[in-house]
Amino acid sequence: MRIVLLATIFSIAVHANKATAQDPSEAELINFAFSNYLGTGFYASGGGEVFILRIPLSTTIRPMTSNDPGWKITYPVTLGVANVEQIVEGEIPTLDHVGTVSIIPGVEYHYPVLHNWRLIPFFDLGLARDLVNNVNIRVLGAGAKSFATFDFDRHRLTLGNRFLYADQKNLEEPNNSNFAVFETGLDYNIPTDLTIHGSFIDFGFYYINYFYLKDLVLVDALDNPISLENKNEIGFTFSMPDYSWLPDESRLGFGVQITKNARLYRIVFGMPFF
Repeated sequence: MRIVLLATIFSIAVHANKATAQDPSEAELINFAFSNYLGTGFYASGGGEVFILRIPLSTTIRPMTSNDPGWKITYPVTLGVANVEQIVEGEIPTLDHVGTVSIIPGVEYHYPVLHNWRLIPFFDLGLARDLVNNVNIRVLGAGAKSFATFDFDRHRLTLGNRFLYADQKNLEEPNNSNFAVFETGLDYNIPTDLTIHGSFIDFGFYYINYFYLKDLVLVDALDNPISLENKNEIGFTFSMPDYSWLPDESRLGFGVQITKNARLYRIVFGMPFF
């Protein structure tokens, strides 16, 4: 069932024409390697759109307890599609529609500072492939995440912070770029008496502020480049039923980011931030 779900999502994601850099209306992902940290969603600005699908795969090596730290290995797979607007009706999606693909393995160290506060330093190093120009990109990411939870009767407030530095290097040409961002998120979780398939469903509302120390341009082959400047995001999530083919405590939701030059409609899988 999990394979069927991923295949369905992928089919929706790749239903767009392959991009090229020659025509401004056919934009390629310039900083596509950074999409690993942007999350699943639609990015748009004037002349075109970009869809990013991030599949967050991971394995817990040692679970964190209230007294002992833990380790987790991550290996997310990310696909990028440019010009979502230019859909050819009746065309069967294939891998040719995907402009970029990356897998960025990493390691996380989960440290319990207090009973309700944990710190997570992380380091990622992987490879991304530009399928349009046949270029390989080395991607590096490092930083730290912080999660603090506060319970109010049955409700829960989560405060999250992340500092991230990301760098990419073109392995074919002497080109590289980087960015750094500090993110602050609030998630308010509300339990309900609603059940689906025997599982109680809860709702969450969240807010995230993104403060970029250096502006990140996702796509620049447009009349209006997709530039991810300092931005804010609001959205909601709800818990998924306890199906065996879903990870524990799975969540699904929707968020909207607002910037000066771009808009983002984000599909949320799991925790809404980081």
